[in-house]
Amino acid sequence: MFLFWGTVLTYPFRIISDITCQATEAVAGKMHLPAIAFAVLVLFVIMGITCVMLFLGRMESSDVIALFLSVLGCIVYCIRIFTSRAFSIESAFVAIVLAGTIVLVLLRKTEWTRYIADAYIMALPVCMCYECVMNPLYRLLKTDLYKLSPFITVPQTGIFSKVGNLLGVDLLVWGGFFFVISILPVIYFAGGRKEGIIRR
Repeated sequence: MFLFWGTVLTYPFRIISDITCQATEAVAGKMHLPAIAFAVLVLFVIMGITCVMLFLGRMESSDVIALFLSVLGCIVYCIRIFTSRAFSIESAFVAIVLAGTIVLVLLRKTEWTRYIADAYIMALPVCMCYECVMNPLYRLLKTDLYKLSPFITVPQTGIFSKVGNLLGVDLLVWGGFFFVISILPVIYFAGGRKEGIIRR
């Protein structure tokens, strides 16, 4: 997913991650926090949401998660294309993912729906990786953000962008440090899962 982040293959999953991140940033922005506190809050909330969904997915809720997120993504995307009146190849791919998910749920293909649910869920930490690590890294290296487009597509700004070189520490260090801390519980909940059984 990381390598194909800017392609049509990850588009349905990016819809959900974009909605979640934008909503979290909007709520955190109303708190008028310092830049570093805002960035850390958004990052930890996003990773917390990821852990909760991974936990629920391990309790045989993957069918519900996959179906709900597919339908939500489809609704949001339909609103987007009808308001902008811009149709593209992504439209067909979103429809295929939604239809395929519904069929798999009806056929009770739990293992497949778990993969789809995981793709939606893991899109969140991938999005945070791009904002917290890749954006500062590309800026530090003074590399064109769209050099590897459409595969590795680095966003123009990230949640740590306004932090700058706080206390003389480079932006990449701030973003990388907090990202590593927040990804640890995600790795824990993502591992050790088999047939929906929670690791003891």
